[in-house]
Amino acid sequence: MTIRSALPYVLKPPRHGTISILRRPASVHRLDKPTSGLLIVAKTKPAMIDLTRQFVERRVKKTYTAIVNGIPDKVVTPKCTSKDAKKMGFDVHNAEDEISWNLIDSPLDEKSAITLWRSMKYGRSLVANDGTITMVELKPKTGRFHQLRRHMAWICETPIVGDSEYDGIRPNLRERGLFLCANKVCLEHPYFNTQDGRQEWNNKDFGEKFAKGMVQISEANIVQVKVAIDLPKKFSTFFANEDERGKLL
Repeated sequence: MTIRSALPYVLKPPRHGTISILRRPASVHRLDKPTSGLLIVAKTKPAMIDLTRQFVERRVKKTYTAIVNGIPDKVVTPKCTSKDAKKMGFDVHNAEDEISWNLIDSPLDEKSAITLWRSMKYGRSLVANDGTITMVELKPKTGRFHQLRRHMAWICETPIVGDSEYDGIRPNLRERGLFLCANKVCLEHPYFNTQDGRQEWNNKDFGEKFAKGMVQISEANIVQVKVAIDLPKKFSTFFANEDERGKLL
């Protein structure tokens, strides 16, 4: 069964009276086959058109988490603050915090490719480069083919664990698949930013309006949807197991 054929059975149908309902819900972007995580799906034609336009105009902000083979910080890349990152259009938690980000601005296939990233924690490993695995947060500004996988492997020289295409001549961490997950997304609501939709949104009670924090109003007065999911359990178990074995180093 494909994702497309499964969507009608796993999604709540649009409410009665909704116009221009798609006969089948349609995903408006793709994830690489081995990548896990959030998939954005449209259930109406206007939503599909609007969300597709947001992707084309790079207004959808995605965050990925990965485990990489080695220490990406060993390669020097330009640094920026959270405030700088926000000005560049990235979705950062708090523009006033002191988090330092790394910026990769390196073309792929002769097209601009920009990735913001930071290391979150390190673990030991008997088989990883430098005896270390690193969990990283990745925010692509562009959406080039295999952008995150290629940037981490080619620029930071730390391929994502399980990446059988870009892990080079040492395929020593492939057993459990690719450790790359699209775990956060921020987009503009395709209906509540229209004239009729905003009026309907304003008339909702507070709890329903903000959906327990998932829906927000941006500084530009745009209704945004922010969604985050937990990482697959294999991330924590792999990291802990490798780190425990790494004590033998």
